Amino acid sequence: MLIKYYFLIMGQEKIKERRLEDREASILQAIAYEYITTGKPVGSRSFVQKYSLSISPATMRNIMSDLEGMAYLMQPHTSAGRIPTDKGFRYYVDSLLESYDFSLKDREISVNEEAIRREVQFDKIFSLITKMLSQESKYAGVLLTPRFDFTVVKRVVLVPMDNNEILFILITRTGMVLTKKVLVSSSVTQDELYDFSRYLTEELCGYDIYEIKDTIFERLRKEKASGANIDMALDIAELAVAQFEEPRLHIDGIENLLKIPEMVEEDRLNSLLNIIEEKNIIRRIMERTMEKEGIRTLIGEEIKEDKVTGCSMVSTSYKIGNKMVGAVGVIGPTRMDYGKVVPLVDYTGRVVSELLTKMSK
Repeated sequence: MLIKYYFLIMGQEKIKERRLEDREASILQAIAYEYITTGKPVGSRSFVQKYSLSISPATMRNIMSDLEGMAYLMQPHTSAGRIPTDKGFRYYVDSLLESYDFSLKDREISVNEEAIRREVQFDKIFSLITKMLSQESKYAGVLLTPRFDFTVVKRVVLVPMDNNEILFILITRTGMVLTKKVLVSSSVTQDELYDFSRYLTEELCGYDIYEIKDTIFERLRKEKASGANIDMALDIAELAVAQFEEPRLHIDGIENLLKIPEMVEEDRLNSLLNIIEEKNIIRRIMERTMEKEGIRTLIGEEIKEDKVTGCSMVSTSYKIGNKMVGAVGVIGPTRMDYGKVVPLVDYTGRVVSELLTKMSK
Protein backbone atom coordinates (compact mmCIF):
# COMPACT_ATOMS: atom_id res chain seq x y z
CA MET A 1 0.00 0.00 0.00
CA LEU A 2 1.37 3.41 -0.97
CA ILE A 3 1.82 6.16 1.60
CA LYS A 4 2.65 9.79 0.94
CA TYR A 5 5.11 12.19 2.55
CA TYR A 6 4.34 15.88 2.29
CA PHE A 7 7.14 18.41 2.77
CA LEU A 8 7.86 21.98 1.71
CA ILE A 9 10.69 23.00 -0.60
CA MET A 10 10.86 26.69 -1.50
CA GLY A 11 7.26 27.16 -0.44
CA GLN A 12 5.86 24.36 -2.64
CA GLU A 13 4.25 21.13 -1.43
CA LYS A 14 5.98 18.01 -2.70
CA ILE A 15 4.80 14.42 -2.53
CA LYS A 16 7.06 11.43 -2.14
CA GLU A 17 5.57 7.97 -2.22
CA ARG A 18 6.83 4.74 -0.77
CA ARG A 19 5.35 1.53 0.54
CA LEU A 20 5.12 0.73 4.21
CA GLU A 21 7.92 -1.60 5.16
CA ASP A 22 6.84 -5.06 6.26
CA ARG A 23 7.78 -4.35 9.88
CA GLU A 24 5.87 -1.05 9.86
CA ALA A 25 2.82 -2.72 8.35
CA SER A 26 2.90 -5.57 10.88
CA ILE A 27 3.23 -3.19 13.80
CA LEU A 28 0.43 -0.95 12.52
CA GLN A 29 -1.88 -3.94 12.17
CA ALA A 30 -0.91 -5.21 15.64
CA ILE A 31 -1.58 -1.80 17.19
CA ALA A 32 -4.98 -1.61 15.48
CA TYR A 33 -5.86 -5.07 16.77
CA GLU A 34 -4.69 -4.21 20.29
CA TYR A 35 -6.72 -1.01 20.38
CA ILE A 36 -9.81 -2.77 19.01
CA THR A 37 -9.44 -5.41 21.73
CA THR A 38 -8.69 -3.19 24.72
CA GLY A 39 -9.95 0.25 23.80
CA LYS A 40 -6.79 1.73 25.38
CA PRO A 41 -3.98 3.72 23.71
CA VAL A 42 -0.97 1.55 22.95
CA GLY A 43 2.37 2.38 24.62
CA SER A 44 5.68 1.27 23.13
CA ARG A 45 7.14 -0.48 26.22
CA SER A 46 4.01 -2.40 27.24
CA PHE A 47 3.36 -3.36 23.63
CA VAL A 48 6.86 -4.80 23.11
CA GLN A 49 6.62 -6.74 26.37
CA LYS A 50 3.12 -8.11 25.71
CA TYR A 51 3.95 -9.41 22.24
CA SER A 52 7.57 -10.40 23.00
CA LEU A 53 8.80 -8.43 20.01
CA SER A 54 12.47 -8.69 19.08
CA ILE A 55 12.91 -4.92 19.08
CA SER A 56 13.63 -2.47 21.85
CA PRO A 57 11.03 -0.05 23.22
CA ALA A 58 13.12 2.78 21.75
CA THR A 59 12.95 1.26 18.26
CA MET A 60 9.25 0.73 18.76
CA ARG A 61 8.82 4.38 19.72
CA ASN A 62 10.62 5.44 16.54
CA ILE A 63 8.42 3.25 14.37
CA MET A 64 5.29 4.51 16.09
CA SER A 65 6.53 8.07 15.65
CA ASP A 66 7.06 7.44 11.92
CA LEU A 67 3.56 5.98 11.61
CA GLU A 68 2.19 9.00 13.43
CA GLY A 69 4.04 11.28 11.00
CA MET A 70 2.38 9.44 8.14
CA ALA A 71 -1.04 9.98 9.80
CA TYR A 72 -1.63 6.27 10.53
CA LEU A 73 -1.45 6.82 14.32
CA MET A 74 -2.25 9.65 16.69
CA GLN A 75 -1.89 10.49 20.37
CA PRO A 76 -5.22 11.32 22.03
CA HIS A 77 -3.27 13.02 24.84
CA THR A 78 0.34 14.15 25.14
CA SER A 79 1.22 11.57 27.79
CA ALA A 80 -0.83 8.75 26.27
CA GLY A 81 0.14 5.98 23.90
CA ARG A 82 -1.00 5.91 20.29
CA ILE A 83 -4.25 4.88 18.64
CA PRO A 84 -5.03 4.32 14.94
CA THR A 85 -6.47 7.16 12.91
CA ASP A 86 -9.18 6.56 10.32
CA LYS A 87 -6.33 6.08 7.84
CA GLY A 88 -4.70 3.54 10.14
CA PHE A 89 -7.92 1.59 10.49
CA ARG A 90 -8.37 1.73 6.69
CA TYR A 91 -4.97 0.09 6.24
CA TYR A 92 -5.88 -2.55 8.83
CA VAL A 93 -9.27 -3.31 7.22
CA ASP A 94 -7.83 -3.43 3.70
CA SER A 95 -5.26 -5.94 4.92
CA LEU A 96 -8.07 -8.06 6.38
CA LEU A 97 -10.09 -7.90 3.16
CA GLU A 98 -7.09 -8.90 1.06
CA SER A 99 -6.89 -12.22 2.93
CA TYR A 100 -10.66 -12.69 3.40
CA ASP A 101 -12.09 -15.61 1.41
CA PHE A 102 -15.52 -14.53 0.18
CA SER A 103 -16.12 -17.98 -1.32
CA LEU A 104 -16.39 -19.66 2.07
CA LYS A 105 -19.93 -20.72 2.90
CA ASP A 106 -19.65 -22.61 6.17
CA ARG A 107 -18.78 -20.19 8.95
CA GLU A 108 -19.18 -20.41 12.67
CA ILE A 109 -21.56 -17.47 12.85
CA SER A 110 -24.64 -17.40 15.06
CA VAL A 111 -27.23 -16.40 12.48
CA ASN A 112 -30.35 -18.40 13.26
CA GLU A 113 -31.40 -19.20 9.71
CA GLU A 114 -34.22 -21.50 10.80
CA ALA A 115 -35.86 -18.77 12.88
CA ILE A 116 -35.69 -16.43 9.89
CA ARG A 117 -37.13 -18.99 7.49
CA ARG A 118 -40.07 -19.73 9.80
CA GLU A 119 -41.32 -16.16 9.48
CA VAL A 120 -43.66 -15.27 6.62
CA GLN A 121 -44.10 -11.53 7.14
CA PHE A 122 -41.27 -9.39 5.84
CA ASP A 123 -41.35 -6.84 8.65
CA LYS A 124 -40.86 -9.61 11.20
CA ILE A 125 -38.06 -11.13 9.15
CA PHE A 126 -36.25 -7.81 8.90
CA SER A 127 -36.69 -7.07 12.60
CA LEU A 128 -35.36 -10.53 13.43
CA ILE A 129 -32.31 -10.05 11.19
CA THR A 130 -31.34 -6.69 12.70
CA LYS A 131 -31.80 -8.10 16.21
CA MET A 132 -29.55 -11.06 15.39
CA LEU A 133 -26.91 -8.75 13.92
CA SER A 134 -26.88 -6.55 17.02
CA GLN A 135 -26.74 -9.52 19.38
CA GLU A 136 -23.91 -11.25 17.52
CA SER A 137 -21.82 -8.15 16.78
CA LYS A 138 -22.51 -6.31 20.07
CA TYR A 139 -23.01 -3.16 17.97
CA ALA A 140 -26.12 -1.93 16.09
CA GLY A 141 -27.70 -3.90 13.25
CA VAL A 142 -29.29 -1.99 10.36
CA LEU A 143 -31.34 -3.09 7.37
CA LEU A 144 -32.94 -1.21 4.47
CA THR A 145 -36.06 -2.97 3.17
CA PRO A 146 -36.48 -3.68 -0.56
CA ARG A 147 -37.30 -0.86 -2.94
CA PHE A 148 -40.90 -0.75 -4.14
CA ASP A 149 -39.91 -1.31 -7.76
CA PHE A 150 -39.20 -4.89 -6.69
CA THR A 151 -42.40 -5.34 -4.68
CA VAL A 152 -44.52 -6.95 -7.39
CA VAL A 153 -48.16 -7.50 -6.42
CA LYS A 154 -49.44 -11.04 -6.04
CA ARG A 155 -52.78 -10.52 -4.31
CA VAL A 156 -55.03 -7.81 -2.87
CA VAL A 157 -57.49 -8.44 -0.03
CA LEU A 158 -59.98 -5.95 1.46
CA VAL A 159 -61.25 -6.62 4.98
CA PRO A 160 -64.13 -4.70 6.68
CA MET A 161 -63.45 -2.93 9.97
CA ASP A 162 -65.50 -0.73 12.29
CA ASN A 163 -66.77 2.78 11.50
CA ASN A 164 -66.61 2.50 7.69
CA GLU A 165 -62.92 1.63 7.76
CA ILE A 166 -61.47 -0.93 5.35
CA LEU A 167 -58.15 -2.75 5.79
CA PHE A 168 -56.31 -2.87 2.48
CA ILE A 169 -53.88 -5.82 2.40
CA LEU A 170 -51.35 -6.11 -0.41
CA ILE A 171 -49.29 -9.29 -0.69
CA THR A 172 -46.20 -9.26 -2.93
CA ARG A 173 -44.51 -12.09 -4.76
CA THR A 174 -41.65 -11.92 -2.28
CA GLY A 175 -44.02 -12.51 0.61
CA MET A 176 -44.09 -8.94 1.87
CA VAL A 177 -47.43 -8.04 3.45
CA LEU A 178 -48.30 -4.33 3.30
CA THR A 179 -51.40 -3.04 5.09
CA LYS A 180 -53.18 0.30 5.22
CA LYS A 181 -56.49 1.45 6.68
CA VAL A 182 -58.82 3.42 4.41
CA LEU A 183 -61.88 5.39 5.57
CA VAL A 184 -64.80 5.36 3.13
CA SER A 185 -67.86 7.63 3.12
CA SER A 186 -70.47 4.86 3.01
CA SER A 187 -70.73 1.30 4.27
CA VAL A 188 -69.59 -1.54 2.03
CA THR A 189 -70.85 -5.11 2.22
CA GLN A 190 -68.65 -8.17 2.61
CA ASP A 191 -69.75 -9.37 -0.85
CA GLU A 192 -68.75 -6.05 -2.38
CA LEU A 193 -65.34 -6.20 -0.73
CA TYR A 194 -64.90 -9.73 -2.05
CA ASP A 195 -65.64 -8.47 -5.58
CA PHE A 196 -63.29 -5.50 -5.09
CA SER A 197 -60.52 -7.83 -3.92
CA ARG A 198 -60.92 -10.11 -6.90
CA TYR A 199 -61.01 -7.20 -9.38
CA LEU A 200 -57.94 -5.47 -7.89
CA THR A 201 -55.98 -8.72 -7.74
CA GLU A 202 -56.75 -9.41 -11.42
CA GLU A 203 -55.77 -5.92 -12.52
CA LEU A 204 -52.77 -5.20 -10.29
CA CYS A 205 -51.14 -8.64 -10.14
CA GLY A 206 -47.72 -8.64 -11.82
CA TYR A 207 -47.07 -4.90 -11.48
CA ASP A 208 -44.81 -3.18 -8.94
CA ILE A 209 -46.05 -0.36 -6.74
CA TYR A 210 -44.28 2.36 -8.73
CA GLU A 211 -45.98 1.22 -11.94
CA ILE A 212 -49.34 1.03 -10.21
CA LYS A 213 -49.01 4.56 -8.85
CA ASP A 214 -47.68 6.07 -12.08
CA THR A 215 -49.70 4.44 -14.85
CA ILE A 216 -51.93 1.50 -13.91
CA PHE A 217 -54.62 3.38 -11.95
CA GLU A 218 -54.95 5.95 -14.71
CA ARG A 219 -55.26 3.24 -17.37
CA LEU A 220 -57.85 1.32 -15.38
CA ARG A 221 -60.01 4.41 -14.97
CA LYS A 222 -59.91 5.02 -18.70
CA GLU A 223 -60.54 1.40 -19.68
CA LYS A 224 -63.03 0.36 -17.00
CA ALA A 225 -66.65 -0.33 -17.67
CA SER A 226 -68.86 2.28 -16.03
CA GLY A 227 -70.03 1.45 -12.55
CA ALA A 228 -69.92 2.90 -9.08
CA ASN A 229 -68.48 -0.31 -7.63
CA ILE A 230 -65.40 -0.21 -9.85
CA ASP A 231 -64.88 3.45 -8.98
CA MET A 232 -64.99 2.68 -5.28
CA ALA A 233 -62.58 -0.25 -5.64
CA LEU A 234 -60.05 1.98 -7.42
CA ASP A 235 -60.61 4.81 -4.92
CA ILE A 236 -59.84 2.49 -2.00
CA ALA A 237 -56.75 1.09 -3.72
CA GLU A 238 -55.41 4.53 -4.68
CA LEU A 239 -55.88 5.91 -1.18
CA ALA A 240 -54.08 2.90 0.33
CA VAL A 241 -51.19 2.74 -2.14
CA ALA A 242 -50.60 6.49 -1.83
CA GLN A 243 -49.79 5.91 1.86
CA PHE A 244 -47.08 3.31 1.21
CA GLU A 245 -43.71 4.71 2.25
CA GLU A 246 -40.33 4.45 0.62
CA PRO A 247 -38.10 1.56 1.79
CA ARG A 248 -38.01 1.49 5.57
CA LEU A 249 -34.98 1.35 7.82
CA HIS A 250 -34.77 -1.19 10.65
CA ILE A 251 -32.26 -0.46 13.45
CA ASP A 252 -31.60 -2.58 16.52
CA GLY A 253 -28.93 -2.40 19.22
CA ILE A 254 -28.26 1.31 19.71
CA GLU A 255 -28.10 0.49 23.41
CA ASN A 256 -25.03 -1.66 22.68
CA LEU A 257 -23.18 1.41 21.45
CA LEU A 258 -23.98 3.30 24.63
CA LYS A 259 -22.00 0.68 26.57
CA ILE A 260 -18.80 1.54 24.67
CA PRO A 261 -16.88 4.25 26.59
CA GLU A 262 -15.79 6.39 23.63
CA MET A 263 -19.29 6.32 22.11
CA VAL A 264 -20.69 8.36 25.00
CA GLU A 265 -18.18 11.17 24.50
CA GLU A 266 -19.92 14.35 23.41
CA ASP A 267 -19.30 14.26 19.63
CA ARG A 268 -20.05 10.56 19.24
CA LEU A 269 -23.05 10.69 21.55
CA ASN A 270 -24.43 13.46 19.36
CA SER A 271 -23.85 11.20 16.35
CA LEU A 272 -25.92 8.44 17.96
CA LEU A 273 -28.71 10.89 18.74
CA ASN A 274 -28.65 12.07 15.14
CA ILE A 275 -28.81 8.47 13.91
CA ILE A 276 -31.84 7.80 16.13
CA GLU A 277 -33.66 11.04 15.31
CA GLU A 278 -32.78 11.35 11.61
CA LYS A 279 -33.01 7.93 10.03
CA ASN A 280 -32.48 9.45 6.60
CA ILE A 281 -28.78 9.69 7.50
CA ILE A 282 -28.41 5.91 7.72
CA ARG A 283 -30.81 5.46 4.81
CA ARG A 284 -28.51 7.51 2.56
CA ILE A 285 -25.48 5.49 3.66
CA MET A 286 -27.31 2.20 3.05
CA GLU A 287 -28.52 3.36 -0.37
CA ARG A 288 -24.92 4.01 -1.37
CA THR A 289 -24.16 0.41 -0.40
CA MET A 290 -26.50 -0.69 -3.19
CA GLU A 291 -24.43 1.10 -5.84
CA LYS A 292 -22.19 -1.94 -6.19
CA GLU A 293 -22.07 -5.54 -5.09
CA GLY A 294 -19.99 -6.81 -2.17
CA ILE A 295 -18.89 -5.78 1.29
CA ARG A 296 -18.55 -2.04 1.89
CA THR A 297 -16.60 -0.65 4.87
CA LEU A 298 -16.84 3.02 5.79
CA ILE A 299 -14.50 4.23 8.52
CA GLY A 300 -14.92 7.53 10.33
CA GLU A 301 -14.93 10.42 7.88
CA GLU A 302 -15.47 8.04 4.95
CA ILE A 303 -19.14 7.99 5.98
CA LYS A 304 -19.31 11.56 4.64
CA GLU A 305 -22.17 12.71 6.83
CA ASP A 306 -21.62 15.93 8.76
CA LYS A 307 -23.74 14.76 11.68
CA VAL A 308 -21.94 11.42 12.13
CA THR A 309 -18.41 11.31 13.61
CA GLY A 310 -16.30 8.58 15.18
CA CYS A 311 -18.38 5.76 13.72
CA SER A 312 -17.82 3.01 11.17
CA MET A 313 -20.23 0.94 9.12
CA VAL A 314 -19.84 -2.47 7.48
CA SER A 315 -22.61 -3.24 5.01
CA THR A 316 -23.54 -5.29 1.98
CA SER A 317 -26.40 -5.38 -0.49
CA TYR A 318 -28.84 -8.26 -0.71
CA LYS A 319 -30.60 -9.51 -3.80
CA ILE A 320 -33.78 -10.97 -5.18
CA GLY A 321 -32.50 -13.14 -8.01
CA ASN A 322 -29.68 -11.17 -9.61
CA LYS A 323 -30.97 -7.71 -8.70
CA MET A 324 -29.82 -5.75 -5.66
CA VAL A 325 -32.90 -4.61 -3.77
CA GLY A 326 -31.78 -3.65 -0.24
CA ALA A 327 -28.87 -3.52 2.17
CA VAL A 328 -27.91 -4.89 5.57
CA GLY A 329 -25.10 -3.91 7.90
CA VAL A 330 -23.62 -3.07 11.28
CA ILE A 331 -22.73 0.35 12.66
CA GLY A 332 -20.31 0.82 15.55
CA PRO A 333 -17.21 2.72 16.69
CA THR A 334 -14.16 3.13 14.46
CA ARG A 335 -12.44 0.49 16.62
CA MET A 336 -15.10 -1.99 15.59
CA ASP A 337 -14.06 -5.65 15.56
CA TYR A 338 -13.85 -5.77 11.76
CA GLY A 339 -12.46 -9.30 11.78
CA LYS A 340 -15.74 -10.49 13.26
CA VAL A 341 -18.18 -8.04 11.70
CA VAL A 342 -17.10 -8.37 8.05
CA PRO A 343 -17.84 -12.13 7.78
CA LEU A 344 -21.01 -11.68 9.90
CA VAL A 345 -22.44 -9.06 7.53
CA ASP A 346 -21.27 -10.92 4.44
CA TYR A 347 -22.90 -14.16 5.58
CA THR A 348 -26.13 -12.43 6.65
CA GLY A 349 -26.42 -10.75 3.25
CA ARG A 350 -26.15 -14.13 1.57
CA VAL A 351 -28.80 -15.67 3.84
CA VAL A 352 -31.22 -12.80 3.17
CA SER A 353 -30.61 -12.98 -0.60
CA GLU A 354 -31.21 -16.71 -0.68
CA LEU A 355 -34.36 -16.46 1.43
CA LEU A 356 -35.96 -13.60 -0.53
CA THR A 357 -35.12 -15.21 -3.86
CA LYS A 358 -36.85 -18.43 -2.81
CA MET A 359 -39.87 -16.52 -1.50
CA SER A 360 -40.22 -14.63 -4.80
CA LYS A 361 -40.58 -17.78 -6.92
